Amino acid sequence: MRITRLKIPFIIIAVAICWVFVAEPLISRLASELAPAHKGLYRSLADLVILVVVGLTVYLRISRKVRNVRKTRDDYRRLFEEVPAPMFIFDSRDFRFLAVNTAATVQYGYSEEEFLQLKITDIRPPEEVPAFLAAVGSIPESYADAGRWLHRNKNGENFYVRVFSHHIVFEGAPAKQTLVVDIDQKVRAERALAEKTAELENILDSITDGFYALNSRWEVTFINKAAETTLACTRGDIIGKNLWDFFPHSREGRFYAEYEQAMRDRVSVQFEERYAPLGVWGSMNVYPTKDGIAVFFADITEQKKIQEKIYNDGQNLRAIINNTRDLIWSVDRQSRIITGNQAFWDRVKKLTGKDENEVTNADFVQERVKVFFESYERAFSGEAFSLVRQRESGGSQVFEELRFNPIRDLHDEVIGVNCLLRDITESQEHLHQIEAQNKRLREIAWIQSHRVRAPLASILGLVQLCDLTDSTSAEIIPMLKKAAEDLDRVIIEITGLTDDPHAPE
Repeated sequence: MRITRLKIPFIIIAVAICWVFVAEPLISRLASELAPAHKGLYRSLADLVILVVVGLTVYLRISRKVRNVRKTRDDYRRLFEEVPAPMFIFDSRDFRFLAVNTAATVQYGYSEEEFLQLKITDIRPPEEVPAFLAAVGSIPESYADAGRWLHRNKNGENFYVRVFSHHIVFEGAPAKQTLVVDIDQKVRAERALAEKTAELENILDSITDGFYALNSRWEVTFINKAAETTLACTRGDIIGKNLWDFFPHSREGRFYAEYEQAMRDRVSVQFEERYAPLGVWGSMNVYPTKDGIAVFFADITEQKKIQEKIYNDGQNLRAIINNTRDLIWSVDRQSRIITGNQAFWDRVKKLTGKDENEVTNADFVQERVKVFFESYERAFSGEAFSLVRQRESGGSQVFEELRFNPIRDLHDEVIGVNCLLRDITESQEHLHQIEAQNKRLREIAWIQSHRVRAPLASILGLVQLCDLTDSTSAEIIPMLKKAAEDLDRVIIEITGLTDDPHAPE
């Protein structure tokens, strides 16, 4: 029957008790009763028994230790063999494999016999060997994480592993026991993720809109080149920094409130705001992410400047067109009023009783506006023209000048008509006065050229008939003739200046 580790101490104690309390007294009593010649024999027997007991005890203890050593060795061997991760032992001096487990043969494709013919450098790509030789000497004697390495299997396929090693003595030789963890899929997944991340960063860097990402602590985790340019900073300056600390004045606008809403409520927000210290306007689009928010923004500073200029120009234009009594307005291709100056809307109010946001074409007397609609159609054909109309107002005649000019787009298409109505009654009356005066002047000139010139011509004729030698006033006649000729030239000149082909003959 096998003696277990627990029974051995009890057997030794039992034998010792029996010897001390039973065998020793019995032998001593027998020895005292026998002849003296036999006492030495019994004493030798007692010593022999003691030696047997001691020997048996020593044998049992040694046997137990041997069994323990064998069991420990078998347990360790079984543990080494059955570990699901590749393990091997190699000589620290020449790097030869001394032992490998089953998982290593499966992982690398070599049999155990083949492994024992190789060196640790044979399962690495040639380009990795120098780095291994440089690193192996620095591995501490105790347990060490040797880091990530590239290994190669029997088929020549490379794969990434994580190596853990410690120094041992194996069969009397210094060695390294190594555990290898296959991390190839993890590394390749990380690389694929890094490539996708780099690709995404390249895409974000290539867009013209600004982009940056914030985590839940408002720290900038990414910023693209467009945002760097717009915000006048670099990635090295801002990555990892709190946005509100880096741009302290940004809390003064809508930025913080809108960002905080997107972060808190997990909703997207859109708004426009200006960051005053940089003078930059942004059209902001903020979206919640898993760990914070992502911000896309377009730099609309120039657009805002253009809008401001357009607004200011519009204000200036309105100031100009409103500073006149002329009616100025424009219509689209459906003859609907697009805009008008104050004088125009005052006239509309007077005619229809409606404001500019209420009036329609149906509110006007169609007979009165017929000329306008006809003129719109003419202008839409591309013609710019003007006309004068006469109408009666308050018992008197009113004259108005109408101008129509096509409005064209960038493609030279007519998209509307600009109209101007000007009261020219005063100028027309003044023109009529001038025409009446000119008529009277022409009548005077006609009288001068016909009625005055006729007697003058008679005087000149009589002067020609006079005999200067017979006259007592011979010296007066030449003077009279010269005066008559001068008067004739003046009449001819006046007649020429007032000559009108339509004057009566």
